[in-house]
Amino acid sequence: MRTARISLPGQTAPLCAAVSADGLSLDLGGQQIPLTDGSFAPAVTGWIYGPLLNESATVERFGPALTQPPYAAPPTVPVMYFKPKNTHRGHGSVITLPPYADSVELGASIGAVMGHQVARASASTAMSAVAGYTIVLDLSQPNPSVYRPPVQEKCFDGACPVGPWVVSADQIADPHTLEIRTFVNDVLMASRTLSDLVRPLPTLIADVTDFMALSGGDVLTLGYPVGAVPTARRGDRIRIEVDGLGALECSLAEAE
Repeated sequence: MRTARISLPGQTAPLCAAVSADGLSLDLGGQQIPLTDGSFAPAVTGWIYGPLLNESATVERFGPALTQPPYAAPPTVPVMYFKPKNTHRGHGSVITLPPYADSVELGASIGAVMGHQVARASASTAMSAVAGYTIVLDLSQPNPSVYRPPVQEKCFDGACPVGPWVVSADQIADPHTLEIRTFVNDVLMASRTLSDLVRPLPTLIADVTDFMALSGGDVLTLGYPVGAVPTARRGDRIRIEVDGLGALECSLAEAE
């Protein structure tokens, strides 16, 4: 099943309901509400968290720097960042970059949506907390440090489109095998799977919830190759396709 959140004129809060098989409408108990451009709200209601060093290639790229000041040694727990609610946008959104950002990195990933609160999970039980999956696009400015919290670079308004919908976990056999494709202005810029993670999803959930509980509706992404992703500039159109999850689209507004 797929569920989406739609903002309609006159409604004080987005409607959340099952998406029709053809992906063109919401099914509200037999009443079909068309999914139109600009009507998608963010597909999730909770916070979005992600790991910065969850790709083996990223760890290799940082290499010796992780043993030098200020790090001293490679991290032994997940290095986390957050995308608060001011960053969340729905499918089809137009995002205005802050004045200090002429371009942004496109950190496309898969997000695991928690179905209930989970704390101190084990890797063997962690997946029982996952209700579904969605596409998450982390828009961020380049940040050469994983030591200093990248709040300004990652938390500007609109810096995290998510959607277009949530696909229930029983529809996705293994999220690690899904192909993630990033397009800018209809040109394929990157393609990858999540088969080479430092912490696969069960381990990631267990390690994160060892020190931080996740609530129902929160999203934990599986990360992306920091420093090795496509970029986009003002005026560009972005599309993230993921097998089984659909396509998330957004665009960057032209300079004012």
